[in-house]
Amino acid sequence: MRSLLKKTGEWLLALAISLVGIEIVLHVAVMAGVADIDLPSYSLKQAEPFWQDVNPDFGAWHVTNGRFRHRRSCFDLVYTSNAFGMRQGPTTLTSRSQRVVVLGDSFVEGWGVDAADRFTDRLAARTGIEHLNFGVAGDFGPTQAFVLYRALAARFDHDAVILTVLPENDFLDDLPAPWRLQRGARHRPFLIGTYPDYRLAYPEGGWSADKHAAWHVKNVLREFWLTYRVGDHAVAVMQQTLAFWRKRGEFDLTHSFYFDYTREDFGRLRYAIEQIKAAAGERPVLIVTIPVEMDYQRAKAAGTTPPLTRELDAVAAELGITYIDLLARMNDPQRARYFLQCDPHWSAFGHEQAASVISAWSYYRQQTARQPQ
Repeated sequence: MRSLLKKTGEWLLALAISLVGIEIVLHVAVMAGVADIDLPSYSLKQAEPFWQDVNPDFGAWHVTNGRFRHRRSCFDLVYTSNAFGMRQGPTTLTSRSQRVVVLGDSFVEGWGVDAADRFTDRLAARTGIEHLNFGVAGDFGPTQAFVLYRALAARFDHDAVILTVLPENDFLDDLPAPWRLQRGARHRPFLIGTYPDYRLAYPEGGWSADKHAAWHVKNVLREFWLTYRVGDHAVAVMQQTLAFWRKRGEFDLTHSFYFDYTREDFGRLRYAIEQIKAAAGERPVLIVTIPVEMDYQRAKAAGTTPPLTRELDAVAAELGITYIDLLARMNDPQRARYFLQCDPHWSAFGHEQAASVISAWSYYRQQTARQPQ
């Protein structure tokens, strides 16, 4: 018996030493920029996840009045959310001032940059018009964006709408694969059918308190155990890779969804744009596409305007809205400066360049012309 206890103790000690060693190695790798992984906070104050699939209509959103420290090798920031769950300072549903609603994913939310450095805040500073930032990270696609607009953002007094589209992620985010609709999958809406005859569908079973509790358990592990965080990240990457493989039947590192989308992909995107336009009524609407490095490379190799750009141009003209493609207008040879050193999201410089391009929207010029001289 004593021998068994001794061996068990030795095994547990060896396991503990191994786990500590792995943690140290991973921490060094992350700080050196070898692994693009968020660092744990080692704080119980962050046991409440900042991002959760808690909204019954559109899924991923921030906790209200939340606070989250986000650390990587090239940034160390604190995000906060207001009473509505927006990563924005205090605001109100009603306002007599001009306001613009901005919809999108982590690029809009401002992943890895201070709130004041986001393109929405830069646009507010340039134009004097408040921009309501409804961006949210967490594989957030156009289907969720139009549902969020109808369910939440449209409740706020506003005069114009901007929808950003990230082709690299958004077509995959909106893919209604069977495994995304099964019980236990993330709670989020998908479009089922063919254009324009769609219906909204959610994973079986919906959202429950048990699932909410599971988020807390998982987040405690993530905030105190880097090894778990790395494993969780690996699973997410694998799921995204499988979604890509199931979609294309192959894995191509040179893909660009400015080129490599299907008619079903575009039908869902077009429908989301049309739904936002319908809900916006007479308000001006702007669609903005955001490129990543592979999109630049494919466009250069093709030597022609990407199909997605041409099709969105046509949709915008048909709907009477505006479309800006940042692929054509943010193409500096030194464009690496647009992105964070340890992450593929925009840097503060990238946000400033985007704001500079988007500020040319005719809506802003019209508002400026109306202001007393």
